[in-house]
Amino acid sequence: MWIKHNKVLLGKALFLLVILLLGGVTVLGCLPGGQPEGWPGGVVADNTLFVGSMKGKLVALNKSDGSRLWEVTLETARESSGFGCASEITEAPIYGTPVLDGDLIYAGGYNGKIYAISWSKRAREWRYPSGEGDYLQPIVGGVVVSGGKVYFGCSDGKVYALDAGTGDWEWEFQTGDKIWSTPAIDGNTLYIGSFDKKLYAIDTTTGEEKWSEPFETEGTIASTLLVYDGTVYIGSFDRHLYAIDATSGEQIWQFPVDDEAENNPGNWFWAKPVIYNNTIYAGNLDGKVYILNAGTGAEVVDAIDLGSPISSSPVLAGNSIVVAAEGGVVYAIDTASNEQKRLVDLEEKVFASLFTSDGVVYVHTDEDSLYVVDVQTGAIQEFNIR
Repeated sequence: MWIKHNKVLLGKALFLLVILLLGGVTVLGCLPGGQPEGWPGGVVADNTLFVGSMKGKLVALNKSDGSRLWEVTLETARESSGFGCASEITEAPIYGTPVLDGDLIYAGGYNGKIYAISWSKRAREWRYPSGEGDYLQPIVGGVVVSGGKVYFGCSDGKVYALDAGTGDWEWEFQTGDKIWSTPAIDGNTLYIGSFDKKLYAIDTTTGEEKWSEPFETEGTIASTLLVYDGTVYIGSFDRHLYAIDATSGEQIWQFPVDDEAENNPGNWFWAKPVIYNNTIYAGNLDGKVYILNAGTGAEVVDAIDLGSPISSSPVLAGNSIVVAAEGGVVYAIDTASNEQKRLVDLEEKVFASLFTSDGVVYVHTDEDSLYVVDVQTGAIQEFNIR
């Protein structure tokens, strides 16, 4: 099947396939000197952009002109973790999007630590594990903050809950395999997928499983899910998108229904779906955006083919769904007509989740540039976060 879909076996997808076939956790590619690459998104607060750097730094930029306000290096040195890179890893790449809550910005490092950075002090407030030589396995997904706790999944297959103010351990939950996805929280329930092909619902207070059994698919779940109006929407590496009752864990629908249909998805659902006006927009590594009725899973219109894999999670900006294809072209899909408009070709690869504010969309590329794209005009600015 893979031979028939050569165009989607680029970049991240190819590395992931090799990793899965070899059974490794390890690295999504190593730079000279043993430095793994990462592609984090960002967050906007007031007139400041906070973005994770591929060099293990949290960078604060002026939203207006992109000037650098400050930066904090998460880690300065550590011994080899045995993941196939060189003997020294001197930085802590950030894969997941940083999260801002009050004065603290939280980020997970690929080196196996969670960091809390004080916005006002411009310095690290705490890290977990706190010991100099103590590390978890790589943290690939992002963190979420809710109710005074920080939650994240880890490549050791565990979900962790920490005190948001101190970084103290609260509880942990063991799944059957690696976790690369970012948790989603609705009320007092945390939802997260695992490489064991299962979706879990966990009580945020006790760390205990809430469903009688996890929801199981036929493929790895590495994407971040969407919770909306009592329904969990999640993509799987089995090339299906699922809608699941958030309370019971029972399936509501799956797309596609018929695995043998001619126009079925040709690859994995990696990007987090977006919902607007009871319509789901789900990007796939086959280069298409599938547009589905949120209640039934039926296709609203034929899938939109962008011609390049979609691993970057799209965003809603005004009345448009903005999608970045891996090849660097950014599109706007009109939510009224579902017609696409090409905004700009950045000519750099895009894997990071998009983020938005005030009618512009921010795109972090593999060159560690942050582009500001005006959704109406397609005009761009480039901010350097190297």
